[in-house]
Amino acid sequence: MHILSYKVTYKEVDDIITNLQINDIFNVFYENPLEITTDEFGYGYIEKEDEEIILKVAYDEDINNFKSFKEKVSNIIGKKEDSIEEINYEYEDFSIPAIHINDEWVLASPDEEIEGKKKINFISQGAFGTGLHETTQDLLSVILSKDFTGKRVLDIGTGSGILSLATAIKDASEVVALDIRDVKDEVLLNASLNGIENIKVLVGDAISGEITVDGLFDWIYINIGGAETEMFMPLIENNLKKNGYLLVSGLVEWSFDSVKTMIESYGFKMVEKYQSNEWCTAIFN
Repeated sequence: MHILSYKVTYKEVDDIITNLQINDIFNVFYENPLEITTDEFGYGYIEKEDEEIILKVAYDEDINNFKSFKEKVSNIIGKKEDSIEEINYEYEDFSIPAIHINDEWVLASPDEEIEGKKKINFISQGAFGTGLHETTQDLLSVILSKDFTGKRVLDIGTGSGILSLATAIKDASEVVALDIRDVKDEVLLNASLNGIENIKVLVGDAISGEITVDGLFDWIYINIGGAETEMFMPLIENNLKKNGYLLVSGLVEWSFDSVKTMIESYGFKMVEKYQSNEWCTAIFN
């Protein structure tokens, strides 16, 4: 594969890509010039339109036609390429490195042998929640320290299903894994790798009523941020048993107190808090 690189400003990119696509050239990519910012509930970003970027156009067809392809692209963009790179890709299955959650548990690929610890088999397929983020590791550590025997648990924004998986391993009677995206295959694959059969996946928008979450739960998890937690509070209030537990994460330290106050306005009381770097996790009852 050959990669043509062109220096252009970010505000030019959309028009350039449109013109390339009109000419049946689709294998184009670049990195957005972003400035990371903070907001009330976490992190955001600003696109820097005047920033210069590297627009890359890939060619992986007959090498004999590469010269004419290069000239065609340069004519469309209106300038000569800044560089040409030849790349030979070797594709491998992605597997996460072993994540040592605590002294007892480790998260690792099915084919990785881990001595002296209980292993959760896990293959990441792209959904949020691989175990690498501080919030996910904190949540796993909390969940694996609890006894869920006979408990019914709702995992809101389940992503990869890793929290549901850990909960089922800790003997929950049923785990309902809820996500607006269709993550069912990934969640059930990882469940099968651990011999777990009591995870039910719900896909859809539970806030709008597109899907219905039935019954009451002993525990409800939500790990998708402060604003989203506020949106889900009516559902949480309706579906959590009296004296049940709410496990909340994905909160940054500068918004934690306001989210805590909001949750407490529904009659909850915080009973535990954990923090890794700026990321906070809390249990309410």
